[in-house]
Amino acid sequence: MEERELEQLTISQLAGQIESREVSPVDLMNLVFERMERLNPVLNAYVTMTKDQAFADAGTAAKEIESGHYRGPLHGIPFSIKDNIAIEGVRTTAGSKILSDWKPDHDATVVSKLRAAGAVILGKTHMHEWAKSSHTNNVFYGPSRNPWDVARATGGSSGGSAAAVAASLGLASIGTDSAGSVRNPAALCGIAGLKPTHGRVSMFGGVPGTGPGSINHFGVLAKTVEDCSLVLTCIAGSDPRDAFSADVPVPDYSKGITKDVSGFKVGLIRGYFEDLMFDEVRQVFAEAVRFLRSLGLATEEVSIPHMELLPAVQACIARVEDMPDHDPYLRTRPRDYSPGMLRNLIGSLLIPGSAVNTAHRVRRLVFEGFERAFERVQVMVAPTIAFPAPTIEDLDRGYTVIDGREVRLSDRRGNLFTLCTIPFNQTGLPALSVCCGFSPSGLPIGMQIVGKPFDEETVLRVGHAYERAAGWYKRTPDLRVGR
Repeated sequence: MEERELEQLTISQLAGQIESREVSPVDLMNLVFERMERLNPVLNAYVTMTKDQAFADAGTAAKEIESGHYRGPLHGIPFSIKDNIAIEGVRTTAGSKILSDWKPDHDATVVSKLRAAGAVILGKTHMHEWAKSSHTNNVFYGPSRNPWDVARATGGSSGGSAAAVAASLGLASIGTDSAGSVRNPAALCGIAGLKPTHGRVSMFGGVPGTGPGSINHFGVLAKTVEDCSLVLTCIAGSDPRDAFSADVPVPDYSKGITKDVSGFKVGLIRGYFEDLMFDEVRQVFAEAVRFLRSLGLATEEVSIPHMELLPAVQACIARVEDMPDHDPYLRTRPRDYSPGMLRNLIGSLLIPGSAVNTAHRVRRLVFEGFERAFERVQVMVAPTIAFPAPTIEDLDRGYTVIDGREVRLSDRRGNLFTLCTIPFNQTGLPALSVCCGFSPSGLPIGMQIVGKPFDEETVLRVGHAYERAAGWYKRTPDLRVGR
């Protein structure tokens, strides 16, 4: 196999080649690590590589497959894991200075499930400090860089995961998403990113303080929707070690993914998203909606009351729920936080309990609005992020130029990176980001497909139909560094 082939291959394509022994997991690891050694110094996608263990696991996979013990479509497939998800004995920093040398004594449930499926873990991917922002411009470990333009941001906080998948430094990654941290970087890096329903995937093994339990999710970043379906089938399911885990049957998501979607109704949410989108995204998103209609899906406008309150609700709930995990470090190591995060944590101490109670009531009202809307439509669509990837220089100065004018990346509503994604953290609904086109400067743009609780099947089905017909997933970034 040549490196150019790796750039085009997906899990679903590679699985058959591994099963038939056309491709050896060991040869695949050699190719991936050669690529990682060349590209990771540029992209800063990985903070820790587990090369020795990866080759040992690849060797085991090769022997098992040779002897006829093929475990399934993830057997021998190279994965990465976000650096706030525990792997036993592997440094797990959560993007922080405080945990810079911490090695967990256990595997997260998702890691255990991937290992049982025969997946090979390459290492830990870069992220924002404590998963507390949306661009992976980390003051302690440097910025991740976007494979489509290394001067630009990856998004975040799972920015390293998205960069790794987009650059074929592994075929999939597990990230976390409490405000858009899977979907946001997936959109900016031109790949698929799935945040399942809250409770669908166990969060046991997540680093405390990197995601408020009631709005956090573990999700999948992969090259295609079909690959997301294969990974979700493996990692979904109830777990007694996660208090938020739901005991709901898990289907084989890949089996129904090719079923016809014509006749489905797609909801277009009035109001909230129109006010957020900038021109480049507005035009691409409108064309994506027209394309969905050409596939035989009908569209219907829906209204969700009180959505404009969600940015304030998100800030209130997220900050308060995470505080107990940071209290010991605030008391003993406050200067080991970045200045910006330290200010935010101290500010969180001033949020009154009455505000939190009100936030949860508003959150419930918004969820009920979605419930009513889903009586008329099968899925809803929305932009993933309102603008293409800004430069890393833009992140440092706090503003970017959009539609010919300077725009601050954070305003009175909150973080502009997350305004389109937080509605589906607050409601816990499954949301999938797929690439729906490119800006005039060649930067990827994402569209979210959102479904009813625990109806990932329909979300993936619609996403797969759109992705295959539109064909944007076939584009890959030009990464000739060091060739």
